[in-house]
Amino acid sequence: MRERKDTLNVIKLIFPRMVKSCPGLFVLSGLLGIANSVCMGLLIYCSQGLYDGVLQAINGVTDKGEVISIALGFGCLTIVNQILNGLSVYTMNVMFDIIKRDLTYDLHRKVDRLKVISYESETMLNQLQMAMRGRDESIFLLFICFTPLTCHLPLYIILGNYLHMLNPQLVWAVLIIFLPICISYIYKIRAKSNLVDRVAEPKREMDYYYRCITNREYFKETRLLGAISFFKNLFEESMYVVNRLEIKFQTKTLRIDLVAKLITILGYGVVLYLLIDNVVIGAITVGAFAAALNGIGLLFDEMKELVGDDIGENIGSVGAIKNLIDFMELPESYGADDREESESDKYERDIIRLENVSFKYPHSKEYALKGINLKIMPGEKIALVGENGSGKTTLIKILLGLYEPSEGKMHMPKGMQTSAVFQDFKKYEMPLKENIVISDIMKSVDEECIRRICEKTGVVADINTKLGVKFGGIDLSGGQWQRIAIARGLYKKHNLIVLDEPTAAIDPVEESAIYEQFKDIVKDNTAVLVTHRIGSAQIADRIIVMSRGSIIDSGTHQELLKRCEEYSNMYYAQADLYRI
Repeated sequence: MRERKDTLNVIKLIFPRMVKSCPGLFVLSGLLGIANSVCMGLLIYCSQGLYDGVLQAINGVTDKGEVISIALGFGCLTIVNQILNGLSVYTMNVMFDIIKRDLTYDLHRKVDRLKVISYESETMLNQLQMAMRGRDESIFLLFICFTPLTCHLPLYIILGNYLHMLNPQLVWAVLIIFLPICISYIYKIRAKSNLVDRVAEPKREMDYYYRCITNREYFKETRLLGAISFFKNLFEESMYVVNRLEIKFQTKTLRIDLVAKLITILGYGVVLYLLIDNVVIGAITVGAFAAALNGIGLLFDEMKELVGDDIGENIGSVGAIKNLIDFMELPESYGADDREESESDKYERDIIRLENVSFKYPHSKEYALKGINLKIMPGEKIALVGENGSGKTTLIKILLGLYEPSEGKMHMPKGMQTSAVFQDFKKYEMPLKENIVISDIMKSVDEECIRRICEKTGVVADINTKLGVKFGGIDLSGGQWQRIAIARGLYKKHNLIVLDEPTAAIDPVEESAIYEQFKDIVKDNTAVLVTHRIGSAQIADRIIVMSRGSIIDSGTHQELLKRCEEYSNMYYAQADLYRI
């Protein structure tokens, strides 16, 4: 009962959303389906007249001209039926593509509007995977609910009336054929719903381990580490879980199918007996016998297509569609422009300010940030330093609005535009120019600006050079790719730029050269630099030292050397590495 209620709720929510995508095609498809279904039913009536007419012509009861007329009418009706069927299928395919396009667009918009921190949760990742699967299944659900009323119901009514007219017992015999099939497929739908929910996580793990072995992103390091067999074992373990669940599902459904088909064969035997008996006693004609057999065969094929192929094969579970709806109804994040301005904000509108900000990742007991109080003045250059795990990257994600504070509040100046360069930047396999302008696609392409930025950041390739070996381009060194990432971040229009370990793949000498130019490049903007190299932090106006999620000190390089033990220890430890 609960599953039926859930199904009805899903249909109620998803049906209007998808019909809105193409209302005109929806009505046209319905009319074509009804016309095609009625035409198929009329063909059964006409086939009886054709069969009886041929027999009568053979026996000399009627002339050939009358039979030819009946055959021409039957042929014309068959042609009309095929045309209507083709138009109906074509219209449904177009509807499917349009609805899929709109649902995909809505899904992508939702992904973009959700809080970034949501994706740190394994539950969210599973829900997203189920939502993506629910997209297609929701469309199939729409057609499965829509087509029986238009493409099947009129045919069932016509054939049911025809069989009842021949012999009311035939209707009950036909039910013996179809009822077991329907019950078996209802069981399959419910079992498959449970299967999809249970295999979502192991399938995601299996896909990840497969990428670790085969993807270019992972393959080199995986192979050098000698870890292919390690990931292969993990992949096989996940695959075993998935296969075991799927085999269990297949075994149960095959048993149910076997019982259902045995009962169906029995039903066919009863129908055949009734038809033969009625022909022998003269209750129906031979033409009616042939037409009834054809009609029952057509009815069985239509029912199998609806319940078997459409429902049994295409719809995975109502649960997946519910996940799509639940995902689309998740609370969205709000930008700085959507927040109310407090009294203190009115006096310091241009200052980035964090007040008692603390942050905790989902399912974590420990705070990644604790009681952060920070002000960044317009145009100020800040450097964040600290050991790994001190909270530097989490803090900049708060500053960029990717994460929202768990506690406390943050004020960002209204209209502030941000840009960022992360250590784990992406290598886009397309021309260098597109690799850079992708950071600000709303901005008119300025090739001179691109060349100036490339020159300042040390990118040596021509801006029209195609990058990436997958599409016939060239590959670059890690340092050159990192320079491109920095150029990409600088090209985007911004008031605040954040660089998280932006020169990790560049040697110290080249790094120093870039940082010499860095203050000039961002002279009119606020900048936050995260670096593990203390020497590079000296270019900043102020250095902030972090430890265990807290700010322990801030000041200039010389001030911190005198009073901050943790900073001086890091500085001298690194200085020792460069001494011969």
